[in-house]
Amino acid sequence: MASNTHHRTHVLRLAGAVLTCTVAAGALAGCGSDTPKKTASSPSATASSTPSNDPDQAAKDKVLASYTNMREVQIKMAADGDLHTEELAKYARGDAATDLKKSVLRNESMGIKFTGRPEMEPQVTAVDTKGKTATVTDCFDATSWKPVYKDSGKELKLAEQRLKYPVTSQATLEGDTWFVTKITADRTKGC
Repeated sequence: MASNTHHRTHVLRLAGAVLTCTVAAGALAGCGSDTPKKTASSPSATASSTPSNDPDQAAKDKVLASYTNMREVQIKMAADGDLHTEELAKYARGDAATDLKKSVLRNESMGIKFTGRPEMEPQVTAVDTKGKTATVTDCFDATSWKPVYKDSGKELKLAEQRLKYPVTSQATLEGDTWFVTKITADRTKGC
């Protein structure tokens, strides 16, 4: 089951990266340049060759791509302590961008970085193209995403807390680009 979830998350990430590069031609140079595998056509072809009866499917795909790419920037920020402000601005605005930056700055000031990566299962659960809003729900699993001290590499011992929990994010359409604007994690329950 875990490998199926990992494969699904990888395919979503890959499809999101390919879709974002296709949609945002101006940002093409910054998308997928780190791994040549992201140029593979099979996930993109699968997504586009499957007809959908959902008139909002194109919008949902763009929202999911923005969310997935924002998370990739977050993972990079947490690993290297750099804010990656320009890259983050392609996918997140408002409270979402501010909260992610604050988290990086707080960890940086304490000499903490993150290793590994979280697992995610994002789904666009609502989209209103007329109102220019969308909702993404995710089961965020930080079990394999570990905080460590930068200097020693020693894992940081955290107070007992839930590592797999639901996250609800809001997105807003600006022009023809969807931006994640708010991220709300609920650590009181699992998913």
